[in-house]
Amino acid sequence: MTLVALDLDQTVVYSERSAGDAGPSVVVEHLDGAPLSSMTVGAHAAYAALAARARVVPVTTRTVAQYSRIVLPVPAPHAVCANGGVLLVDGVRDPDWDEHVREVLAQVAPVEQVRALLDTWAGQDWVRLVRTAEDLFVYLVAQSREAFPADWLEGLAASLGPQGWTVSVQGRKAYAVPAGLTKGEAVRRLAALLGESRVVAAGDSLLDAPLLELGLTSGGAVRPAHGELHELAWAPPGLQVTTASGARAGEELLHWIGGRL
Repeated sequence: MTLVALDLDQTVVYSERSAGDAGPSVVVEHLDGAPLSSMTVGAHAAYAALAARARVVPVTTRTVAQYSRIVLPVPAPHAVCANGGVLLVDGVRDPDWDEHVREVLAQVAPVEQVRALLDTWAGQDWVRLVRTAEDLFVYLVAQSREAFPADWLEGLAASLGPQGWTVSVQGRKAYAVPAGLTKGEAVRRLAALLGESRVVAAGDSLLDAPLLELGLTSGGAVRPAHGELHELAWAPPGLQVTTASGARAGEELLHWIGGRL
């Protein structure tokens, strides 16, 4: 059976802000009783169809708590959260992977040090909040994507790079993540545990690049025509790019994956 590794936000699941002209949709996430994220009706059905034919694994930068808010069309017994920092097998954290992650973190600057750096901007008008996720990485939420000061992201990346950390921006969120903490490595570990040799992957951000690279060497990879990778024109040989953008791209890429099966 093929393992289908799906990034969630801005790949198959969309907020109202990012969905665009989505048409009829199914709400898959609520926060404080209010709808927060959805999938197109077609994507919702295509996801369920995929889950009947392949081992579909959600792969997300969300924390476990944030991931648990999403009600997918078919429950997923396996998932990757916290950008590869947490591997859930039958809903339980894989202890061997937890140990591997501790070894990765020991080789880079401490997360507290990176949080302290981002906190230096926390009181400025353009910053909404700064958070640490699962004690693994840090993210800053700006008031809007346009609110980031000129060259701020480049400066942050230049500062953190020598400390073993990478920077990725998704919408109004800037993530600082240990370089060795990747979705691709976590999915590689899960595929080995499950005895799956073929991985098809989908994602939209720079944090998804290692996951897509894994798919390109195995079963295939696809990204939507929007997001960080699209802005960077990231398109290695063999990568499929949707013709649609927004939530309709999520539907298109799920159908493309179905064709790969």
